[in-house]
Amino acid sequence: MTPYVSKIDRRTALKWLSAAAATLLTAPQIARARTYVKTPTGYGTDPDMLNPTSPWDRIMTERQLQVAAVMTDIILPEEPPHPAPSMIGVPDFINEWVSSPYEQTQDDQKIILDGLDWIDAEAKRRFSAGYAECGHDAQVTMMADIATDTDSTYHRFFDRFRTLTLGGYYTTPAGFEDIGYLGNVPMEHYPGPADDIKAMLEERMKKIGI
Repeated sequence: MTPYVSKIDRRTALKWLSAAAATLLTAPQIARARTYVKTPTGYGTDPDMLNPTSPWDRIMTERQLQVAAVMTDIILPEEPPHPAPSMIGVPDFINEWVSSPYEQTQDDQKIILDGLDWIDAEAKRRFSAGYAECGHDAQVTMMADIATDTDSTYHRFFDRFRTLTLGGYYTTPAGFEDIGYLGNVPMEHYPGPADDIKAMLEERMKKIGI
């Protein structure tokens, strides 16, 4: 399988991180994820997640990005006209997320990186090929196993990876279109309130004498 090629530049990735941060950091899964690994220290307190100003080194390896790309596309398969996550750079977003030096994102770093390495090694053990090469059926089987085995250490990895995949995808124009969200699109004309709303307003205005 060919290596994953980044789909977005660094500036775009940082903007994406900022846009997704508010959603992902308030998701219920975040609180659970913080219990999985020891909270790292050394980056100060009260980081400004919405305005990252100092780029950091991205830490995912080419192999981890390749495995991540396969996993994101199984979680959200391409359904034309809606692209697969790897086609719009969701693995780049995940790389930016786990690389950023904030308490909240550092909580995810060990879970995601260890999980990507584990699923690749486990595929080699079970199918004699790495996760990116073992074939779609085997890939789906492995993800289904860790998704349903809630007692597994790596179920926690799957839960966080899925959250980051969905959170990343649905904060992009492609994700907005997929769910039918039309924010920031100007209307050609204002249709006015519906008839039942107008009737209610007229009745209330009569009661107060206007």
